[in-house]
Amino acid sequence: MNTSADKPKPEGDGRLDVLLIYPPWAALEKRAILQNNLPPLGVLSIASYLESKGYRVGIVDVHAERLDEKEVAERVARARPRFVGIAVLTNMSIPAHAIARIVKREVPDCTVVVGGVHAEAMPERMLRNSAVDLVVRGDGEDAMWEILSGKPITDILGLSYREGMTVRHNPPRPVEMNLDKFPFPAYHLIDFDNYFPAAGSYRNLPAINMLMTRGCPGQCTFCNSAFTTLRWRSPERVVEQIKMLRYEHGIRQVMFYDDTFTVAKQVVLRFCKKMVEDKVDVTWTAYVRGDCFNDEMAAAMKAAGCHQVLMGIETGDEEIMKVIQKPINKERYHKAVKTAHDNGLEVRASFIIGNVGETFETMRATLNFAIELDVDIFQLNINTPYPGTQLYSYADPRGMLLHKNWHDYGQGQVIVKLDTLTPQDIYDFEKYAWRRFYIRPKMLLRQLKRIGTLRHIKDLYNAFSMLIIGAIWYRTPKWGYWKNFKEEDLLDMPISEPQVNRLTYELRQGAAAFG
Repeated sequence: MNTSADKPKPEGDGRLDVLLIYPPWAALEKRAILQNNLPPLGVLSIASYLESKGYRVGIVDVHAERLDEKEVAERVARARPRFVGIAVLTNMSIPAHAIARIVKREVPDCTVVVGGVHAEAMPERMLRNSAVDLVVRGDGEDAMWEILSGKPITDILGLSYREGMTVRHNPPRPVEMNLDKFPFPAYHLIDFDNYFPAAGSYRNLPAINMLMTRGCPGQCTFCNSAFTTLRWRSPERVVEQIKMLRYEHGIRQVMFYDDTFTVAKQVVLRFCKKMVEDKVDVTWTAYVRGDCFNDEMAAAMKAAGCHQVLMGIETGDEEIMKVIQKPINKERYHKAVKTAHDNGLEVRASFIIGNVGETFETMRATLNFAIELDVDIFQLNINTPYPGTQLYSYADPRGMLLHKNWHDYGQGQVIVKLDTLTPQDIYDFEKYAWRRFYIRPKMLLRQLKRIGTLRHIKDLYNAFSMLIIGAIWYRTPKWGYWKNFKEEDLLDMPISEPQVNRLTYELRQGAAAFG
């Protein structure tokens, strides 16, 4: 395999050094109209870092641009990249395999690199596709730089690759604690008009996503971020990025998608103080944990432009809390919601049904708890066992997975087989819960009061049509090509896969995952 690109090639040869591709995620096609479609920050961070090293970089966001197979092939053929990097989340993993095949067909001498939580959780499976050359585990910026610079692949930490029919795993890369070393995301390589926020998540438009931290000290069984090292960018650097987005790109709303924005209290307070001092005219939202949120923080966030917090409450049943390893006392959630409301912050609360041990009683407890808390926006998801999570490692060897069709791993379909409930039981309760929560005079009035733009009206109509009535007018995107694939049809290398499921934090942080 030729991975030599000792230095950026002269522009006269007409080839890109690297093309970064974000595949489509087709799960929840119809409900996806209510979800966000926001820039892939990991891809944009890698792009800007490589540009800072002098490489010519391009981005193809297949999902946001709604590209079909022919259009992807044309973009790849036109760029003729020496390297291609493909982001791989679980529900886009099969399209990612197909895109790798397209790349090799159009540019046979290109080196294809994949990364992301699904690829790092299942590197052997990714490398069963002969079109995939390398798998990056963990942060991708430095790994991609070393690959492009021609460093021997045997010396690149956090890399998995084939030697014949054997997969080699280099030792994990040390966790990068200094996130300020990375430039701002390469926003100039995307079209902002292709992106939109989730219904109910914003006050002003245009809106965009951001991250202040990476990692999470939580232990939630359903999350790839569990146990991963928490690190953060300096608040001053984050404010500078927001100002750049506001005054150079016209952004008026920021949604922080950090797993837990408020874990590092002093960092949050510094950020809020800087936002106030610099008088940054942007509204924003952030995720908070019920046990990492207090009145001082809420007041500072409100003063700095925050208007909504998202709490992952997950369940109203204390036994299920223990099962999913998020045992936050219910009284803490009462206090956290009240604290938010007392400081003028909306609460968007997410819950999960279909957990291991779930019954009709525990699902009812979850719905009743959401109503009792008086949250402003109720989000309900179905438990999804993503590879690399504790849930997947528990359910898979016990034969509890109904299937491994990754297309459907999107928090909207029942994947885990339960002894206590049928899939239809869960679907029926989901429909009932949406209606029970929102078809109340208080909630209907509250949603109407939130309307401030024409887009809010559209979101409210779509949400009511989809979640309450159960139908929506929807123009199907060009997903037919991507959804017709079966993963096994794309895996042509006779490589054995491990019998033991590995956890994401082990793969990233040096535990004996490959022993």
